[in-house]
Order: sequence, then structure tokens, then C-alpha cells
Amino acid sequence: MSSQSPSKRSLSRGKPVTGRVGIFWWWEGRLLAVATSISEGETASGVVDSKLAHAQTWRLLQDRHPELRALEYDTVPRGRVLHVRRNRVFRVLMDKRLFQPRTMTAIRRRFRLPKGKTTFETDPHYTTDPDELNRLFEEGCESGSPNARRRRDPEPDRA
Repeated sequence: MSSQSPSKRSLSRGKPVTGRVGIFWWWEGRLLAVATSISEGETASGVVDSKLAHAQTWRLLQDRHPELRALEYDTVPRGRVLHVRRNRVFRVLMDKRLFQPRTMTAIRRRFRLPKGKTTFETDPHYTTDPDELNRLFEEGCESGSPNARRRRDPEPDRA
């Protein structure tokens, strides 16, 4: 029997998984992140996600960093780190503005993400580009998409 606790093991193979899941923002050249262990996350369809929501966590960050109080959570480039249990990889979903070596290295370090087992992906949900937001909002209204209409509303789930 393994001496490792279940919180340190992947449920799929019993080998340690050191990466973490969570949410983050990139503001003024630094990473503001909240990372949790995989065992503390929620699993849906084989994907482990943090229980944290950007909107609620932003309020806590604003208390610690008064300079953030004038900003809305969705105006600062942000993202989310997920763990896919089946193939033991991490997916980083983020604003396309964050695809810079320095930013990606900071995210990889903070979340303890293994090289070769981590993908960085854009996700329109995390965009801060005004033109892209307007386009998504207009397309959503035309198609009746409820997600597009919620873009400035408080997060109903986790964003």
C-alpha cells in the first residue's frame, strides 16, 4: 500500500500530481493567483476545477490591494487552470493577451504545472479586448445565447 495520502495522488493511476488548479489575473506585470490542490477542486466530466469564482475572489483581492478597487474583475486579463484526469494534463484557459513567455512561466510556477503536460489556450470567456467583447455580445444577442448577455453580470457559475 502506498504511503502517500489520497490528496497527493491522482485518482487515475496513483502517481503523485503536483500541479494545482485555480484562478488568476495578470495586473501591472505580476500574477495575482489563488491556487488549490486538485483534491480540493470539483470534478465534472473528468475535469477538476477550482471552486473559486473570479467575481467573488476579485472582491477579496480588492480588500488586500486597494489599487484594484477602481477596476472590475473582468477588465483585467485573467484565466483559470484545470486538470484533466483522464490524460493527466493541465489546461490553462486565459485571455489571449497573456500569451507572453514571462506570464506563462509565472503561471506555470505558481500552479506547479509540469512542462509537457500543460496546454495554454485562449478562451473567449476571458477576453478583455473591447472589440472582441462587443462582437461576442452582439453575436450572442442575435443567437439568443444567454452566456453573451451575462458578460458584465456577476458570475453565475465560475468564470
